Amino acid sequence: MKIRVFFPAIVVATLLLTQAPFSRAQNVPGMKIDVFKTLKAGQWVQLEGVPQKDLTVLATEIKLLTGDFKDDDWEILGTVRAVYRERKEFEILRLKIKSDDKTDFETKDAKGVFKSFADLKAGMMVEIEGSYLKDGTFMAEEVQDETASKADEAGTVTFVGKVDKFNPLHRTVTVMGTTFTITDKTQAKSSLK
Repeated sequence: MKIRVFFPAIVVATLLLTQAPFSRAQNVPGMKIDVFKTLKAGQWVQLEGVPQKDLTVLATEIKLLTGDFKDDDWEILGTVRAVYRERKEFEILRLKIKSDDKTDFETKDAKGVFKSFADLKAGMMVEIEGSYLKDGTFMAEEVQDETASKADEAGTVTFVGKVDKFNPLHRTVTVMGTTFTITDKTQAKSSLK
């Protein structure tokens, strides 16, 4: 008799735990988080993944961020796809990134060969901090050459910014106009800034 009473109690407890809110779920080892039940447009996230041929990204990790964010807290880490010298712009995936005379170009390389827009080349891996603008472009405040220091991350991108939109049916999240596809293998986390 005790076994019959005990077994339903385990089933009920398991069902309650699997329906727990996101903040509770993140503390239960091995429990998957349903990003689309928690996510909302305008929420800050960090998305990492592998660019595809169509310039969408297959997400390997998504972190839902909480904290005090400012308009210039947007970040991108990725490979420069194209450089437009006459406009002082470049692209990572389809995202156009603008620079101006105030943009700081730097490198951790002891040679210090990355000091200006003129040193930027397609194929370089760069980390950019700045602001995502209403016109769908990114204004870079700082561009850092990470080609040597983050060689192990070559072929991936990381975006930190607000969710533009998301589609639970197609399992996509769009940040800075770039579509990330969430799969069952995408790691979902929550993090404080």
